[in-house]
Amino acid sequence: MLILKLIGSYILTPILWLGILYVIISYNQRINKERKQFRVAINKDFYEGRNFIKYGMFFFVMGSLISMILGLTLPTNSVYIYQILVVLAFLINGFSTTSMLLVMTAAGILELVVPRFITFFGDVFPEISGSSWLLLIFISLLADYYLTRNMKKHPLSPRIKSGKRGRNIATYLGRETVVFPLLALIPSGTLSSTLNFWPVFNIGNQKFSLILFPIFISTSVKVIKRAKERVIQDKLKNTELLLGLTFVLIVLTKFMSKLFLISLIILTVVSIFLEIKLRKKEKDANSWYVETDEGIRIISVQPETPAAKMKLQPGDVILTCNNRVVNSEEEFYQALQLNSAYCHVKVRTYEGDLRIAESAIFMDSPHEIGLILFH
Repeated sequence: MLILKLIGSYILTPILWLGILYVIISYNQRINKERKQFRVAINKDFYEGRNFIKYGMFFFVMGSLISMILGLTLPTNSVYIYQILVVLAFLINGFSTTSMLLVMTAAGILELVVPRFITFFGDVFPEISGSSWLLLIFISLLADYYLTRNMKKHPLSPRIKSGKRGRNIATYLGRETVVFPLLALIPSGTLSSTLNFWPVFNIGNQKFSLILFPIFISTSVKVIKRAKERVIQDKLKNTELLLGLTFVLIVLTKFMSKLFLISLIILTVVSIFLEIKLRKKEKDANSWYVETDEGIRIISVQPETPAAKMKLQPGDVILTCNNRVVNSEEEFYQALQLNSAYCHVKVRTYEGDLRIAESAIFMDSPHEIGLILFH
């Protein structure tokens, strides 16, 4: 019976439905923009929805294990304040990337303020444990890290814009979103006082209830100049630094609760600094995913195609095809037809290395090789 009540309460949370709406809109935006710019959807697979479910279940299990082992305890106002701030963040920022760490930091600060200004509700608004809220941030950062690493597995969605010198430039955006429930303890009196039917149980001399705390995670990677792998690796290193810092702050706050506000400020400042540093690194890079006079630049590669089997990557420049020099899309497809069943290309990678790639292709269907090119 308790399980059904927990599931029912979680299904009614606005964050869950906001997450579902966000994923559907993100998928449609990606498909529509790609069809508009390239006349084809580069990857029609609804991996956003599949990952939303798959990683939501995975984070629920792993996060709840950490939560229960370490005894994560939150008052019910944490649920309300956090959800209100997430909804407000998207009302203000629209369906673009919103830093969930900053939202959680703001929610933590409000947790310190609410009990001091709303005292007439008695114990309905008790103060939060600083170490518990930092543990919540730690679990969220772990989920963010895992989602960012997952973006290595599928192509980022390209966007074409005009450069300053009249040449088209490609930029790339990848986004992963998930909402997952986290099993947490609620001190008796914070939930049972408002919902009399909610079960209460004892742990030692204290009474607790269980709740599924909804966590919204949306992480993105934007590639402008550097290689996708380098951008993702730098973002992962930043998250690792934040995870290490958060762990230290959890330990300190456990013994010195007054450090909670300072800990939130430190996390906010460090996260903003790391984000600025990452953007500057991207801005200072010299290369662009730009049209080239020598060869033809690959914008993207469709999954499960001959081009994908050849391990061609966005940013690679095809110099020759079937031993013929190519400098335009038309010349490339003409060269492909020299051998209707096989493709042999010489490419210069985005990093400047030369390599040979070859694979069987679809008989008499050169345009099905799976390459998206400037045209």
